[in-house]
Amino acid sequence: MIWRFGDHEVDTGAYELRRAGVAVPLEPQVFGVLAHLIAHRDRVVAKEELLDAVWGDRFVSESALTSRIKAARRAVGDDGRRQAVIRTAHGRGYRFVADASEVDPVGVAGRRANGADPAAGDATRTGPGAPAPAPPPPAAAGATGAPAAPPVRTRYTRDSGHEIAFQVVGEGPDVVFVPGFVSNLDLHWEHPGIAGFLRRLASFCRLTTFDKRGTGVSERVPVDRLPTLEERMDDLRAVLDAAGVGRATIFGISEGGPMALLFAATYPERVERLVLYGTFASDPFDDPARNVDNTRRSWGRGSVFGSLAPSWSTAADRSFFARFERQSATPEGAAALVRLTSETDARATLSSISAPTLVIHRRGDRIVPFDRAEALAAGIEGAELVALPGADHFVGVDPDPILDPIQRFVTGVPARRPGERVLTTMLLVEVVGASDGAVEAYDRADRVIAHSGGVRVDAPASGVLATFDGPARAVRCGLSLAAAVAQAGVPLRCGVHTSEVERLGRAITGIGVQVAAGVAALAVPGEVLVTRTVRDLVAGSGLCFAPRGGHTLRGLPETWELFAATG
Repeated sequence: MIWRFGDHEVDTGAYELRRAGVAVPLEPQVFGVLAHLIAHRDRVVAKEELLDAVWGDRFVSESALTSRIKAARRAVGDDGRRQAVIRTAHGRGYRFVADASEVDPVGVAGRRANGADPAAGDATRTGPGAPAPAPPPPAAAGATGAPAAPPVRTRYTRDSGHEIAFQVVGEGPDVVFVPGFVSNLDLHWEHPGIAGFLRRLASFCRLTTFDKRGTGVSERVPVDRLPTLEERMDDLRAVLDAAGVGRATIFGISEGGPMALLFAATYPERVERLVLYGTFASDPFDDPARNVDNTRRSWGRGSVFGSLAPSWSTAADRSFFARFERQSATPEGAAALVRLTSETDARATLSSISAPTLVIHRRGDRIVPFDRAEALAAGIEGAELVALPGADHFVGVDPDPILDPIQRFVTGVPARRPGERVLTTMLLVEVVGASDGAVEAYDRADRVIAHSGGVRVDAPASGVLATFDGPARAVRCGLSLAAAVAQAGVPLRCGVHTSEVERLGRAITGIGVQVAAGVAALAVPGEVLVTRTVRDLVAGSGLCFAPRGGHTLRGLPETWELFAATG
């Protein structure tokens, strides 16, 4: 969603504020405050609502909100006296008062792609051959601070007297996505990382997704009457019938895998192919009782889903996950589902599966060990195993390495995305903690980067990300910037890494971006931290480095040797 006011745009899909088409650097919480205010511009938003929307259940003082309001005003050319954009309602909260218009490129593009009148509303498929909305363009990772309506309609079908929610989007071979232990069809589209995964998947298939009975926007049931594996399989069959799906690729992830296995073995006539990601046939947890207890105690704070996606660790991500948990299941319900997961054993189905099967798993998966994937591939005749690097369990994190083999498997055509692979050096700059000088610091970073020959690109989360055609230039830029900002009393940290990346418009993708972000996260305030690759490449440049030892970067299993640039 994009809102326009004056020469500014707030783009929740790109997680970006733009002034006259140029991105304005913002801390995630500042963007979250601004996005929530403009989304609810018809009323005064209470301070408590803003704190809950942006920080979730984390306790923060009111001064933290005040500082973010101040930074948001500066970013849009407002101030505390004029208040032409954000007005203070004393004793109540804040209201966005500028004249803003709402633009929905997602819905318009989807309807036009299907030859429909954009004003006529979303088309929904009610049977074979009817059109489904085309998937909107991809979005960047990271969570936004304001809700966005799903670009597709949520529909319902009944099974055994219970309402099961489902959605259909895209065109092509039928793929049915079986989610993990909890899901929420509507909220999936609010997180650009999750929505980007779904959009990319729907770009090469007709995708059907659903919430299992008892979770998300499907009908809730008592904790002691949660559906069995067999009952959930019946729900899946009901969704296939309602969506007009005869045979399909069944794509099961995490806890959805065992049900996908049982369905493939029981109804081979309806399963064209089977795709399994991050899942298991039995015994996924080393300590089931502890997992159940931790889920019950932690549910609703975002930490459960945060553990599934350690690479998504911004405040906006945590706030989204907290709301996602609360709106997908109750603490007791979530704990009961985890208990059922630990008791599930679908090993007896493996030898009966005849559909071509693709098993994908990250070697460092923190939730389901890699040997569970090896057991699946060994037990299903002819199954192909794709091993990926990384520790994230959640399927939406860095989805292209997952979806590329799925696209080839489903369509027979390898994934082809516009872009070029280049070797580049990345400098990631982050302001440490909350600082009133963050906006000025990021503005200065833009100027210093441009003066040093760097090119600003879209950042994966908070901070400023730039590329350089030489590692020495990137290191010197980081040192200059850290010294300049330190004089202003703003704590800054920098991470530098050289790697091959893929350029996609204004963005770059690849594991190297994740490495640069991980290095920056380990730097202390005022420090420019680099990988061994960078240190070795700048030999003879006159730059000096102090060893900082080996470290494991977030989301990456291997150990990286790091060094602090000293001049």
